[in-house]
Amino acid sequence: MFVIFLVPIASYADGRVRFNYRVAGSSSNPELGSKNVSSYTQADGSVATGADKLDSSSFSSFSLHYVSDYGLGFLGGGEILLGMYQFDTSYKTNITCTSVWITSGTAVCADGIALATRTASGTSRSLDVGYVYPIGDMSVGGGIALPVLGSSGETAVEWTALGNALSLRAVNGLGTTETLSPEGKSFSSYFLNFGYSIDVYEALLNYRSVSTSTSAPLTTTSGVGALLGGESELKSDSTFTSISIGVGYRF
Repeated sequence: MFVIFLVPIASYADGRVRFNYRVAGSSSNPELGSKNVSSYTQADGSVATGADKLDSSSFSSFSLHYVSDYGLGFLGGGEILLGMYQFDTSYKTNITCTSVWITSGTAVCADGIALATRTASGTSRSLDVGYVYPIGDMSVGGGIALPVLGSSGETAVEWTALGNALSLRAVNGLGTTETLSPEGKSFSSYFLNFGYSIDVYEALLNYRSVSTSTSAPLTTTSGVGALLGGESELKSDSTFTSISIGVGYRF
C-alpha cells in the first residue's frame, strides 16, 4: 500500500491525500433466525426448532486515498483516485431452543433455554479505484473497491453444558468451544464522494455500499452441523452502507 501513495506523491505536486471515517450507516442483521433441528422432535412429532438471535454488533471503516491526474491529458480534467478501504465488523448472537426437544421419549430442552453464544469478527482491506472530477472549488466522484489487499475472520460457538451434550460434542469428547473458519465467497463495493476545497484543504462527504458473502465448513457429526441436520457449511450474507466524513490535503 505504501507504494500506491508514495510513488504518486513523490512524482506529482498537484495531487492530494484524503482520509474518510465512517460516522453513520446501516448493516444487515447477521443472525441466522429460526432453524429446524431435525435431530429432535416436538411432542406432536414435528421437527424441533431453535433460533439464533442477534445480541450485539459493531462496524467501523475508513479509507485513505490519493487523487491526481498523473499528468494524463486524456482524463478530460478529471483525476484518478487510488487508495485503501478497510472495514472491521463483529457481532454476538444467542442460540436457544424455541420448542420442546424430545429424544427417545424424553424432553431434553424447552422454549427459551440457552444452548450457546456465537461470536464473529472480521477485517477486510480493499483497493479503491475511482474517478474524481473537479468543478471549481468542489469535486464529485466515485469508484469501486477490489478485494485484493487481504481479509481475515473468525467465528466461534461457545456451547453451554446442555448445548454441548445436545449437539453431540460431549459424547465425541469435544470441549464447549467450537471454532469455525469462514471463507470469503464474494465481495462487491462501490462509493460516491463529494469534496469542497478550502485553501489547501478539502471537506469530504462519502457514501459507500458493501456486500459480502462467506461460508464456514461444518462438521456434520457434532456441533452446529449436527444440530442443523448434517449441513456441511454455514453461509452468511451481509450488506453494509456507510456515510463517512473526511479531510483532504492538497500538495
